[in-house]
Amino acid sequence: MEKKFDLAIVGAGIMGMGCALEAARVGMRVVIFDPTPLSEKASWAAAGILVTRDAQTFLSPFREFYVRSIHLYPQWLREISILSGMTVSLNHGGDFQVYDLSYPKSAQHYQAKLKQLDREHSRNFTIEDRLPPFLSKHSPLQNVKALHFPAETYVQNRELLTALSQACENVGVHRICGEPNLDFKVTNGKTRIQFAEGELETHKLILTAGTWTGKILENLGLSAPMIPVKGQMIRIQKFYAENCMVHFNEDLYLVPRGDSLIVGATTEAGVWQEGFDERGETYLRQHLERLLPAIAREPMEEWSGLRPRTRDRLPWMGWIDSERGWAICTGHYKCGISMAPLAAQSMTKLIRGEKPQIDLEPFNPWRRQGLSRLSLV
Repeated sequence: MEKKFDLAIVGAGIMGMGCALEAARVGMRVVIFDPTPLSEKASWAAAGILVTRDAQTFLSPFREFYVRSIHLYPQWLREISILSGMTVSLNHGGDFQVYDLSYPKSAQHYQAKLKQLDREHSRNFTIEDRLPPFLSKHSPLQNVKALHFPAETYVQNRELLTALSQACENVGVHRICGEPNLDFKVTNGKTRIQFAEGELETHKLILTAGTWTGKILENLGLSAPMIPVKGQMIRIQKFYAENCMVHFNEDLYLVPRGDSLIVGATTEAGVWQEGFDERGETYLRQHLERLLPAIAREPMEEWSGLRPRTRDRLPWMGWIDSERGWAICTGHYKCGISMAPLAAQSMTKLIRGEKPQIDLEPFNPWRRQGLSRLSLV
């Protein structure tokens, strides 16, 4: 077991491995560890949706970070593909956002979306008073508005996760699949972390452990209220030829994955129980029966993931303790995959003592609804 590193990253999802790859590419010796395999956490469970709604004006620092990060995706995926030797595609299928105006809540969401698009000076979209033709024979909806965003993209998140893992290995990132003693010790400016296989030491550390970050910080004497939001989804046979995504109201989405479609997802705040269950089955079945009763609903696969959400719904990105060299990058809720490219670049600059290309102060983990001390650390 190697023992000395410049950077240790806790959590090997897309965010963690994105940070690891970026740090290794600028010459840092990096170790990343996670107690579970790649296929067991939120990065594997996600749908890979990357939508900007053609925003040209940003209404908040979060929105700016999110959209700018998605714009980095083409170059980021090219670099990952080269470093991994694996093809990671960015799918330019576009997206239809369908609102059923028969429901007052859906009509309200439609009006709110139009106002958002106007405030953000979005122009690259069209509005139809009917369903897209490829959906019309499958759905009974009549009183609808359909917004078409032809430039929207998505990525196959499992493909990305696998390629990121290989790219990290190829550039020398050391990976440990195991759980350390979370009572980290600091000696002479270095953090010592104990595993069953032995001890390692690192100059800097980034926590990217998603919903489980709060439990790690508790061991360090910090309160980090992280709310898990469970999302359950299924995969069904693809029933239309187009490669576009579809969002029905705020209730259901369809995302192509090869010859199948991902259908999701529930939003279950405060649920720590993992695994697909009756609540997920009922939610998806009922929405499919209402919106797309003509299609077969027998799932090819079913699963769930826990999204990490903070109390104010803004991620934590910044220093936990700059003197100890501890930083955090988590709490991105449903936007972790979208925000990973820019987050990886920004966090790498931060821990190297450089100025990130975008201001991280709005995401300071010590803000009013962020971290607090349980005791002296």
